[in-house]
This record gives sequence, structure tokens and C-alpha cells, in this order.
Amino acid sequence: MTSQPLVTAVIPCFNAEATLGRAIDSVRRQGYPAIEIVAVDDGSRDGTPALLRQQEVLGVRVITQPNGGVPVARNTGIAAARGEFLAFLDADDEWHSDKLARQMSILASHPGMVLIGCWAEVVGLDGSRRKVNASREPPVGTEAWRTMLHHSFYNPSELVARTEVARRIGGFVTTMRAGEEDQDFCIRMALKGEIGFVDAVLATMYQQPNSLSRTHFSREHETVLPMILSHCQALAPRLSRAELRHILGARYSQIGRNVYAGSPAIGLRLLARAICYGAEPFGNLRYLATAAPWSRRLKRWLKLGPR
Repeated sequence: MTSQPLVTAVIPCFNAEATLGRAIDSVRRQGYPAIEIVAVDDGSRDGTPALLRQQEVLGVRVITQPNGGVPVARNTGIAAARGEFLAFLDADDEWHSDKLARQMSILASHPGMVLIGCWAEVVGLDGSRRKVNASREPPVGTEAWRTMLHHSFYNPSELVARTEVARRIGGFVTTMRAGEEDQDFCIRMALKGEIGFVDAVLATMYQQPNSLSRTHFSREHETVLPMILSHCQALAPRLSRAELRHILGARYSQIGRNVYAGSPAIGLRLLARAICYGAEPFGNLRYLATAAPWSRRLKRWLKLGPR
């Protein structure tokens, strides 16, 4: 027995037979002793249910539901959690063995802290490794929501949250299905208290051959941008005009570049808005000059020579 607070590891699963065992093993390797594992099978059609039946014998709490998407599965885990804290882990990610011990040593001793993150690394299909969001500022402190409006940072597998606060805000918004629900959850948590951070890589994410991240990037003008604009409108009384321009400029710039390759007209419009807000005017103009389809064709023509 231990007097340390119980942490519920919430693992949403959908057709995850190839990676789920690795994720669960990484929870079992934690140096922090007070953990329960809740795995939510979100209507898998592969060998995931059979794998979970084996894990259930080993103490994993398994919940099976019709397919509703990752936000629904996470909310099911939040509702079922017995722990005072929630630690989210996607079924294709894994934790380093000291992750929970390092985060809980901070979170459990700071009653005003509602959420804590860390760095993560991603392993590419070619085996290369890189730090996720390495060039971005980690949102920390009691005003972290301001930084979260400016740019995305945290991935669910990096996070530990207070269960009571996560339930109080309603968990994840289930109508958000393209990745924006993670940013939205973090912003709403940050509005309830302090955000902490461990300055170390404590989680590993693995790029998957059928990853939807590129598709999500191409739709951010329809998903992430409306969510951010809605938060900015609600929080406008707490934001200065200069701060609001800084936030909107950064978001139009980031999303415009992500969208541009698939939808040049939309990307151009978003980048024009970013420039109007004063966000990297020369950088965005240079991006347009080098990323435009005609620019790429010209470079190929110059490289190959006229025919």
C-alpha cells in the first residue's frame, strides 16, 4: 500500500493491436507506484479486443463502447477514473519510466496546479527522432492560457491533470474530432489554475504510416481556427488589443502555412490576415514566394533547363 495519490492512466484504443501492448507496458514500468490503468476500446475491429481481454486478467480495467472518436473515449475514461489524477496516454505512444514520478512530485505538492506537461519526442518512420515543438515556449504558470491561445504545445500523452477539474470543465469536447480538442481542453484547464512543466523528454510518440496529422493540418482553418477565435472572443475583456493582435497574427500565420499546400487560395487569405496583424510580414511573404506552385515549377525549370 502507498499513501501517494492514485493516478488513473487513461488509454483510448481503436484498432491499436500493433502498439497497445507497448503503451501498457510503459505504464507498468513507471517508478510511481499508485497507478490504475483504464483502457477504453472505442469499437475496434482488429485484434485489440482480444489483446485487452488478456490485459484485463493482468489488472487493466477495460471498457468497451461503440466507436465515437478519441474525445468520447477519453471522456469515458475520465468518468470511470478512481484516481485523484488523470494521466492520458494514446495507444501508439509510450512513457519513459520516470514520467509520472517526476510530474507527480510537483503536481501533488502544488494544490493550485491543475495540469502538468513535459517534453516529448517523435520517432519518424525512418527511425529518426526529434523533440516535439522544440522551438515553442512551454505554457506554464497561472496565465498559461494566454500562451496556449498563441500556439499549440501539449499533446495528451505528455499530460497529467486533476480529475476533479477535468470533470468540472466537462472533459474533452466531443464535437471536435480533428485534434483541436486537445488544445481546447488545455486552454479550459489553464483557465482554472496553474500549469506546470517538467523540462525533460518523458514521452515518446511514434509516427504511423496511416497518420491523419497531415489531413488535420490541411483542415485547421475549419477546426482549430474557429476554436481559437471563439476563445479569443470570450476572453477579449482579459486581453489587451496588442496581445489579441499578437495571438491572432500568430494563429493566422501558423494555420495559413499548414493549409497553403493543399488549399493555396485559403492559405493565401489566411497569410494575408496574418500580415495585416503584423505577424512576420517578411517571413510570410518569403514563404509565399518560395512555396507557391509557380515558384516550385520555376525552380524545376531552372534546374532541368528549358526543353
